[in-house]
Amino acid sequence: MKLSSIISDNMVLQRDVGNRIWGNCETSKNVKVTVLENDTVIAESMCKSGDDGEFDVTLPVIKTGGPYDIVIEAGEDNVRIKNVLVGDVFLLTGQSNMELPVSRTLDLTREYSSRIDNDRIRHFEVPKEVDFKGPVSDIYGGVWKKADQESVYAFSALGYFFAEFVNSEQDVPVGLLQTACGGIQIEALIPEEKLLENARILREKAAKRGETREKDCICNVNHSCKFCYEDIIREDKSDEFISRRIKDDEKMNYEFYTWLENNDIGVRNGFKDKTTLFDDGTQPEYINVPNRWEDLDDHSYLEYVRGSVWVLKRFVLPKEYVGRKARLYLGTVIDADETYINGVEVGRTEYRYPPRRYEVPEGILKEENVLVVRVKISQRAGGFVEEMPYYLDLFDFKVSLNGMYEFRIGANRNPEFSKETPELPDMTFFLYRPCGMYNKMIYPLRRLKLKGMLFYQGESNALYHEDYDHLMRIMAESIRECFEDPGLKMAFVELPYFGQEDSERKTDNWNLLRAAQERAKDIPDSVLVDIFDLGFKYELHPQNKKDVAGRVYKEFSKLIY
Repeated sequence: MKLSSIISDNMVLQRDVGNRIWGNCETSKNVKVTVLENDTVIAESMCKSGDDGEFDVTLPVIKTGGPYDIVIEAGEDNVRIKNVLVGDVFLLTGQSNMELPVSRTLDLTREYSSRIDNDRIRHFEVPKEVDFKGPVSDIYGGVWKKADQESVYAFSALGYFFAEFVNSEQDVPVGLLQTACGGIQIEALIPEEKLLENARILREKAAKRGETREKDCICNVNHSCKFCYEDIIREDKSDEFISRRIKDDEKMNYEFYTWLENNDIGVRNGFKDKTTLFDDGTQPEYINVPNRWEDLDDHSYLEYVRGSVWVLKRFVLPKEYVGRKARLYLGTVIDADETYINGVEVGRTEYRYPPRRYEVPEGILKEENVLVVRVKISQRAGGFVEEMPYYLDLFDFKVSLNGMYEFRIGANRNPEFSKETPELPDMTFFLYRPCGMYNKMIYPLRRLKLKGMLFYQGESNALYHEDYDHLMRIMAESIRECFEDPGLKMAFVELPYFGQEDSERKTDNWNLLRAAQERAKDIPDSVLVDIFDLGFKYELHPQNKKDVAGRVYKEFSKLIY
């Protein structure tokens, strides 16, 4: 017998409806599904598998609560699913602010999160996979996890904190189906036929605005637009195209980082172990941290470095803190970093958005200490993001790390420091491209019964905000058709304040994207949740997801409860 990974231990079924249990066994077999509470039968349903071996049983309504066991029998074959709860099940989808895990909120929730242990909240993360050839019938990866200290830090933070409100206010178990993925456009969640059907409408609207494909197409490896949906979808159906693109990306990445390792004077001369970057007699140079390098008055040429810059700061501790463990708060670094204290690596992050929070083990700290950071810059001006925390936390004592640092360029692809400095091209993220996520991550869930959907997305569509309200409508329609629930309740999270967007996401575009979300707030059976005041300047991923969840629950509960 073969079951979807969704039909597994610790799952949560939707209350007050007849839930479906499906799978595959031998052909033309009588299949019996029994629900047990303390080994007492409380529900039973039967069907016969088809000529292809598939079966699909609908259970009677089961009372809210649990735990239950579900036994599936097909001839000599049987499977027992344990510890099943019945409560409210929510689909979570969107991009990084929905995906953002509890572990990325610990600046605000560390003590609170360390006490989480709630067996009545369960989380299933759908594997991040795509298929461009058409909808995939089922999924066979992923497991249901309970909200305990072993697992909760990987849960969607917004999803988990929302589930806490539901669990406490409604006194029901909660199941979360996590399908969000950082960076996606909304088109990734729309089926092919629906997207192509609406492409014509979007192009007609564009023509009335005077837009043309030649002038206004914004497509690149990770962005698509209404002018090109057909071409991109046709491309992505080719295994040869995808394989070639992945190989080309890997080659570009390998060549850039091989060049960097071979040419970085900081690697060659062991800067990580130094107490100064200028022990070779050259004149020391200093830079203020935090600061974005495109904003510098002095040393403005750093804006054009594509390679590496090393920075070094010395700091002193009282004797009683020598050898203690600590936590390093290093703000946010553009693009990547390797961070050392007294020559020992305490952390590294390979892309720009995660906050740098590194644990410093016992035995590393001295009275006189040296912090060295290797900043690796591949695609944009580097730097340390302002208004983020920069300090060493010894738990009862803090050392500020703001101020002047020695700096030295390790390697630069263009010694002329010009705007023509070659950048590492974007890797192709096929998860971002149209229809693939819908086919592999949404459609396989279609037989599940849901209480509602939470949707937090839009950042990656800001470049073509004028289409977004239309795309929101067809995405909502597509999800409802997929789950055969025309009244499925939906909560859309409006983009928050983000006061200092980068060159890819201009402030005006975010404002216009919000306006598009407002235009779509008349989607039936939905709410649009305003969290504008919960955003932060310079922070694409605000950590206050508990506050956001409270706002979402307040608005959504009016609709679903």
